[in-house]
Amino acid sequence: MSRPLDAQLPQCLQLFLRILHNPTEPITALQQRGFHGPTLTAGRQRTLYERWTTNYEIHPHEAFIGLAARLHAATITELRQLTSADIAPDRQSVRFRGRSVHLPLDSATWTALQRCQEHRSRLGTDNPHLLVTRLTRTDHGPAGAAHIRDSLAPVGLLRSTRLLALADELDAKILTVSLEMSYAGVAHYRPSPNLTRPL
Repeated sequence: MSRPLDAQLPQCLQLFLRILHNPTEPITALQQRGFHGPTLTAGRQRTLYERWTTNYEIHPHEAFIGLAARLHAATITELRQLTSADIAPDRQSVRFRGRSVHLPLDSATWTALQRCQEHRSRLGTDNPHLLVTRLTRTDHGPAGAAHIRDSLAPVGLLRSTRLLALADELDAKILTVSLEMSYAGVAHYRPSPNLTRPL
Protein backbone atom coordinates (compact mmCIF):
# COMPACT_ATOMS: atom_id res chain seq x y z
CA MET A 1 0.00 0.00 0.00
CA SER A 2 1.56 3.28 -1.07
CA ARG A 3 1.77 6.30 1.17
CA PRO A 4 -0.04 9.56 0.29
CA LEU A 5 1.97 11.84 -1.97
CA ASP A 6 2.56 14.48 0.72
CA ALA A 7 4.03 11.82 3.05
CA GLN A 8 6.56 10.89 0.38
CA LEU A 9 7.82 14.47 -0.04
CA PRO A 10 10.77 15.82 1.98
CA GLN A 11 9.71 17.91 4.98
CA CYS A 12 11.12 21.16 3.53
CA LEU A 13 9.14 20.66 0.30
CA GLN A 14 5.96 19.96 2.28
CA LEU A 15 6.49 23.23 4.14
CA PHE A 16 7.06 25.12 0.89
CA LEU A 17 3.83 23.73 -0.60
CA ARG A 18 1.89 24.72 2.52
CA ILE A 19 3.16 28.29 2.19
CA LEU A 20 2.12 28.40 -1.48
CA HIS A 21 -1.29 26.98 -0.58
CA ASN A 22 -2.00 29.50 2.19
CA PRO A 23 0.71 32.08 3.07
CA THR A 24 -1.32 33.29 6.10
CA GLU A 25 -1.58 29.85 7.73
CA PRO A 26 0.53 29.61 10.92
CA ILE A 27 3.55 27.33 10.55
CA THR A 28 4.86 25.23 13.39
CA ALA A 29 8.29 23.66 13.21
CA LEU A 30 8.22 19.91 13.60
CA GLN A 31 11.13 19.44 15.97
CA GLN A 32 11.79 16.35 18.01
CA ARG A 33 12.04 17.18 21.68
CA GLY A 34 14.27 15.41 24.13
CA PHE A 35 17.55 13.58 23.92
CA HIS A 36 18.12 11.90 20.57
CA GLY A 37 21.77 10.96 20.69
CA PRO A 38 23.52 7.60 20.87
CA THR A 39 23.57 5.49 24.02
CA LEU A 40 25.43 2.34 25.02
CA THR A 41 23.76 -1.04 24.93
CA ALA A 42 23.52 -3.05 28.14
CA GLY A 43 26.07 -5.52 26.74
CA ARG A 44 28.59 -2.77 25.98
CA GLN A 45 28.09 -1.30 29.46
CA ARG A 46 28.74 -4.69 31.07
CA THR A 47 31.93 -5.12 29.02
CA LEU A 48 33.22 -1.70 30.07
CA TYR A 49 32.26 -2.25 33.72
CA GLU A 50 34.16 -5.54 33.76
CA ARG A 51 37.20 -3.86 32.19
CA TRP A 52 37.22 -1.09 34.80
CA THR A 53 36.72 -3.39 37.78
CA THR A 54 38.95 -6.34 36.88
CA ASN A 55 41.73 -5.07 34.59
CA TYR A 56 44.35 -3.36 36.73
CA GLU A 57 46.65 -2.93 33.73
CA ILE A 58 44.61 0.02 32.46
CA HIS A 59 45.34 3.56 33.62
CA PRO A 60 43.52 4.35 36.89
CA HIS A 61 42.10 7.55 35.39
CA GLU A 62 40.20 5.55 32.77
CA ALA A 63 38.55 3.32 35.35
CA PHE A 64 37.53 6.18 37.66
CA ILE A 65 36.33 8.45 34.85
CA GLY A 66 34.30 5.63 33.30
CA LEU A 67 32.68 4.48 36.53
CA ALA A 68 31.98 8.02 37.76
CA ALA A 69 30.35 8.97 34.46
CA ARG A 70 28.36 5.76 34.06
CA LEU A 71 27.22 5.22 37.64
CA HIS A 72 27.12 8.77 39.01
CA ALA A 73 26.51 10.90 35.88
CA ALA A 74 29.69 12.90 36.51
CA THR A 75 30.49 15.59 33.95
CA ILE A 76 33.90 16.32 32.49
CA THR A 77 34.02 19.55 34.51
CA GLU A 78 33.12 17.78 37.76
CA LEU A 79 35.81 15.17 37.18
CA ARG A 80 38.47 17.76 36.33
CA GLN A 81 37.77 19.87 39.41
CA LEU A 82 37.63 17.06 41.97
CA THR A 83 40.29 17.65 44.64
CA SER A 84 41.49 15.92 47.80
CA ALA A 85 39.32 18.30 49.82
CA ASP A 86 36.23 16.97 48.04
CA ILE A 87 36.89 13.37 49.10
CA ALA A 88 35.54 12.08 52.43
CA PRO A 89 37.25 8.73 53.21
CA ASP A 90 35.27 8.24 56.41
CA ARG A 91 32.02 8.31 54.41
CA GLN A 92 33.49 6.84 51.21
CA SER A 93 31.98 9.76 49.34
CA VAL A 94 32.89 12.74 47.16
CA ARG A 95 31.41 16.17 46.58
CA PHE A 96 31.51 17.18 42.95
CA ARG A 97 31.75 20.95 42.48
CA GLY A 98 28.32 22.34 41.75
CA ARG A 99 26.53 19.62 43.74
CA SER A 100 25.46 20.56 47.23
CA VAL A 101 25.74 17.13 48.85
CA HIS A 102 28.38 14.47 49.26
CA LEU A 103 27.79 11.53 46.94
CA PRO A 104 28.31 8.05 48.45
CA LEU A 105 30.36 5.91 46.07
CA ASP A 106 29.85 2.24 45.35
CA SER A 107 32.80 -0.06 46.10
CA ALA A 108 33.95 -0.27 42.44
CA THR A 109 34.10 3.51 41.98
CA TRP A 110 35.71 3.97 45.40
CA THR A 111 38.41 1.41 44.51
CA ALA A 112 39.06 3.22 41.22
CA LEU A 113 39.32 6.54 43.09
CA GLN A 114 41.87 5.03 45.49
CA ARG A 115 43.93 3.83 42.54
CA CYS A 116 43.94 7.43 41.23
CA GLN A 117 45.13 8.64 44.63
CA GLU A 118 47.94 6.07 44.59
CA HIS A 119 48.91 7.18 41.07
CA ARG A 120 48.91 10.80 42.22
CA SER A 121 51.08 9.89 45.21
CA ARG A 122 53.62 8.13 42.94
CA LEU A 123 53.91 11.34 40.90
CA GLY A 124 55.03 13.19 44.04
CA THR A 125 52.94 16.23 43.21
CA ASP A 126 51.52 19.09 45.27
CA ASN A 127 48.63 19.47 42.84
CA PRO A 128 45.45 19.01 44.91
CA HIS A 129 43.37 17.56 42.06
CA LEU A 130 42.61 13.85 41.94
CA LEU A 131 43.33 13.52 38.21
CA VAL A 132 46.91 14.72 37.82
CA THR A 133 48.67 14.40 34.48
CA ARG A 134 52.26 14.75 33.36
CA LEU A 135 51.48 18.35 32.39
CA THR A 136 49.72 19.31 35.64
CA ARG A 137 52.11 17.47 37.97
CA THR A 138 54.21 20.60 38.54
CA ASP A 139 51.38 23.11 38.98
CA HIS A 140 48.05 23.37 40.81
CA GLY A 141 45.64 23.46 37.86
CA PRO A 142 43.13 20.77 36.90
CA ALA A 143 43.74 18.33 34.07
CA GLY A 144 42.54 19.54 30.70
CA ALA A 145 39.15 18.50 29.36
CA ALA A 146 40.97 16.76 26.51
CA HIS A 147 42.65 14.44 29.04
CA ILE A 148 39.24 13.31 30.31
CA ARG A 149 37.97 12.74 26.77
CA ASP A 150 41.19 11.02 25.66
CA SER A 151 41.30 8.80 28.75
CA LEU A 152 37.87 7.51 27.92
CA ALA A 153 36.41 8.21 24.50
CA PRO A 154 32.80 7.25 25.35
CA VAL A 155 32.59 9.37 28.53
CA GLY A 156 29.81 11.51 27.05
CA LEU A 157 27.89 8.42 25.98
CA LEU A 158 28.26 6.97 29.47
CA ARG A 159 26.83 10.03 31.14
CA SER A 160 23.92 10.38 28.74
CA THR A 161 23.18 6.65 29.08
CA ARG A 162 23.06 7.07 32.86
CA LEU A 163 20.92 10.21 32.70
CA LEU A 164 18.41 8.46 30.47
CA ALA A 165 18.14 5.62 32.97
CA LEU A 166 17.79 8.00 35.93
CA ALA A 167 15.19 10.15 34.14
CA ASP A 168 13.18 6.99 33.50
CA GLU A 169 13.49 5.67 37.07
CA LEU A 170 13.34 8.80 39.24
CA ASP A 171 11.00 11.71 39.69
CA ALA A 172 12.30 14.76 37.81
CA LYS A 173 12.39 16.86 41.00
CA ILE A 174 14.60 14.31 42.76
CA LEU A 175 16.95 14.25 39.78
CA THR A 176 17.22 18.04 39.60
CA VAL A 177 18.17 18.21 43.28
CA SER A 178 20.60 15.29 43.28
CA LEU A 179 22.49 16.37 40.16
CA GLU A 180 21.97 20.13 40.54
CA MET A 181 20.43 20.26 37.07
CA SER A 182 17.62 22.48 35.82
CA TYR A 183 14.20 20.97 35.31
CA ALA A 184 14.50 21.63 31.56
CA GLY A 185 17.85 19.83 31.52
CA VAL A 186 16.37 16.79 33.22
CA ALA A 187 13.28 16.82 30.98
CA HIS A 188 15.61 16.68 27.97
CA TYR A 189 16.63 13.17 29.05
CA ARG A 190 13.15 11.68 29.23
CA PRO A 191 13.69 8.39 27.37
CA SER A 192 12.12 7.94 23.96
CA PRO A 193 12.82 4.67 22.10
CA ASN A 194 12.21 6.47 18.80
CA LEU A 195 15.00 8.97 19.44
CA THR A 196 17.86 7.11 21.12
CA ARG A 197 20.26 4.92 19.17
CA PRO A 198 21.98 2.17 21.20
CA LEU A 199 25.57 1.53 20.19
